[in-house]
Amino acid sequence: MKKTFTINVSGSIFYIEEDAFEKLQNYLQLLNSYFSCQEGGKEIVQDIESRIAELLQEKISEGKQAIISEWVDEVMLRMGKPKDFMDTEEDENAAYVCADDKMEKTKKRLYRDRENRVFGGVCSGLGAYLNVDPVFIRIIFIVLAFPGVGISAIVYLILWIVVPEANTTSQRLEMRGEEATITNIRKTIQEEVKEVKKSFSNFNQSELFQKGKEVANKASQAFVQVIRGLGKATAIAFGSLLILIGFLGFIAFLVSVAVGNSVIQAHTVGLNPDVDFSGLLGFMVSPGIVSLSILLFVLLIGIPLLAILFVGTKLVFRYKTNNRLIGTGAFGIWLVALISMILLTAGQFSNFSQKNTISSGKPINCLTCKTLYLELGNAPEMMESDNNIRFDDFTMITIGGEKVLAGNPHLQIESTDSKDFSVSIRKTARGKNTGEVQKNLDNILYNTASKDSTLTLDPNFTIGNQSKWRSQEVFVTVKVPTGKMIHLSSNLDRLHFDFENINNMWNKEMTGKTWTMTPEGLSLKK
Repeated sequence: MKKTFTINVSGSIFYIEEDAFEKLQNYLQLLNSYFSCQEGGKEIVQDIESRIAELLQEKISEGKQAIISEWVDEVMLRMGKPKDFMDTEEDENAAYVCADDKMEKTKKRLYRDRENRVFGGVCSGLGAYLNVDPVFIRIIFIVLAFPGVGISAIVYLILWIVVPEANTTSQRLEMRGEEATITNIRKTIQEEVKEVKKSFSNFNQSELFQKGKEVANKASQAFVQVIRGLGKATAIAFGSLLILIGFLGFIAFLVSVAVGNSVIQAHTVGLNPDVDFSGLLGFMVSPGIVSLSILLFVLLIGIPLLAILFVGTKLVFRYKTNNRLIGTGAFGIWLVALISMILLTAGQFSNFSQKNTISSGKPINCLTCKTLYLELGNAPEMMESDNNIRFDDFTMITIGGEKVLAGNPHLQIESTDSKDFSVSIRKTARGKNTGEVQKNLDNILYNTASKDSTLTLDPNFTIGNQSKWRSQEVFVTVKVPTGKMIHLSSNLDRLHFDFENINNMWNKEMTGKTWTMTPEGLSLKK
């Protein structure tokens, strides 16, 4: 059993027998010593080693794992023996390599040619593979792009993705159908080095280019200065605008916070500035929530205004500050305030999530009455003043030193098959759960009174200060037997009502008149 070694050839790891190792080592050392003093020698040796690694890899794929001496001989014959390039002159037009007394033709492979590329090197690679000028290939792709509705572009993209790029010297030789021998690799690299030197020399020797470069540099510097100047002017103008907006906004914000109640009352819902607006909020939310809402509102509006002022002053005066921690902290506080405000608002909306209704009715004891007189009662203790707050059809008033909400009920008149007049009261309210809805219904206070042929209605229903406003409503329905009459007093227009009548009169015109209930509806008595 022969001794084996592990070697690295151009980045590939191989197992090699001892005699093969000595032979390959001598061969590579001879190549290094020969090309070390030549132009581009290092690149030549690297490409030769890369090609040797490819050939050895092909041998391993045939079955054996360790490189044997015969494989090294075949690689040396295929690449060229040292005497072939040291003692004899290479044939530049050779297209075949002699190995084991047989002529083996090198197979071409399709690569993308990056040295002559316009985009991806597909056309130049096809030209090298087909021995055709790449210009003709490019013309064909362009011509086919129009009738084929872009099919040539799709084909080009597919080839760009699929076809590999010729990166190494051996791949570029293989692209042109030339064997990657030592002679061809050396020839290709030396030509590339000469071409680069020639291009670099022409580049440096061009006085016109040098002058053009100087002019371009000066022009670019002037352009940069102009752009910087415009940038500074724009920054100053924009910063000044931000300062103005931030300053005016901040002043308006401070004024609104200081005298917010008066401003809101006077300009949003037509309220008198002298009224107790905080008392009204007490019927909607708890005092703690009001204070928290004001604090969150200050943070949500004040922090952005301060940020606008800060950015504006920094743009104008161009000072440097280590403001990352302050900015991050302020944004964090603002974000927490925003989330808290959203949660707080969502919680308040949940107070209106459920709704319930209760109804009660009673007959009017007047069997001999032909006409029912419907009047609006007076409540002296509920007389309104100019300072009463009105919102959503409610009025906040004071009764016996206690603040209450007073709402206007809805009046309806319907026919009935009964022989007696009757009145029913239906109350509705909302809340976050069933218990709270029932509590809100129980705290609605509304009364009616009947005496002989007169039914007196309270002008308002009230909500005590122990309850919150939750869209409470009261519907009063007076039922009139067919053939009997009802007289509507003139002050009933203070209530909400919508009476159907066969005379097509407006609601406000129906008060102060007597109406007869017919099967078709109310009819004006003449």
